[in-house]
Amino acid sequence: MRIVIVGAGNVGTALAVLLKQAGHTIIGIASRTEESATKAGTLLGAPYATDPLQFTRQADIVFLTTPDRAIADVCAQIAAKDGFSQGTIVAHTSGAHSSQILNSAIGARTISFHPLQTFANPDSGIINLPGSFITIEGQTTALSTARQLISDLSCRPLEIPTEGKPLYHAAACIACNYFTTLLDTALQVMEAAGVNKEDGLPALAPLIEGTWNTILRAGTTQALTGPIARGDTTTVETHLQEMNEKIPSVIPLYRLLGQATVDVATAKGTLGETELRQLLKTLGGAK
Repeated sequence: MRIVIVGAGNVGTALAVLLKQAGHTIIGIASRTEESATKAGTLLGAPYATDPLQFTRQADIVFLTTPDRAIADVCAQIAAKDGFSQGTIVAHTSGAHSSQILNSAIGARTISFHPLQTFANPDSGIINLPGSFITIEGQTTALSTARQLISDLSCRPLEIPTEGKPLYHAAACIACNYFTTLLDTALQVMEAAGVNKEDGLPALAPLIEGTWNTILRAGTTQALTGPIARGDTTTVETHLQEMNEKIPSVIPLYRLLGQATVDVATAKGTLGETELRQLLKTLGGAK
């Protein structure tokens, strides 16, 4: 298929490389700045410009891979100059927004096409995307093509209702962004315990991997271990006392996560009523 990429950032560049490797033709890459357009175009050996109208009328599919805040405006600017041919598929790659922000593309077929993967840079995106899920929603007449593209990218489709996009994206942020912050917090606590900064992550890595493998096999509820799962209020109190002396800034997060973990432990069935009340009292939760 003839594909145009509008937005030459991490996602757009990685997607263009993988689509080209899958046998599609990148007929143009457009970006707001000459520098980023040149960089992506040179990497792909494809035409590039700062004006997407040089390419979009000839495309079977136009991917809008700009920052979320710019998608609707860029789409409207192209549509206002008849930049989309009748029946062209116009897709954006935002996780938070639905295909409805592309409503200005009258006559085109619109979808959202969100790779459920992290793109710290184009190279990591190229490596990480194959095997991942890509979430799609939008006009029914375009979804069959989207499924084929997903297969071409060696990915798996996840179809959701249009109205579900904001909560879907919140879930992805919790699993990816907040997980990163959670590990950063754990490393701060390790350092406060006297562990050398460079040793913290390698030391935690096997634990993280073991936990993840157990979650995949048994699910989150059955994978839960540790003091809260055991109803060990004394250990939780010790944690809070030591953190209060050495790294009090992490206590609010520890308490909130602890309260949520009590709910998981309750679902697992390992807490008695007395233990439940004691833990919530220690963690500042209501019961």
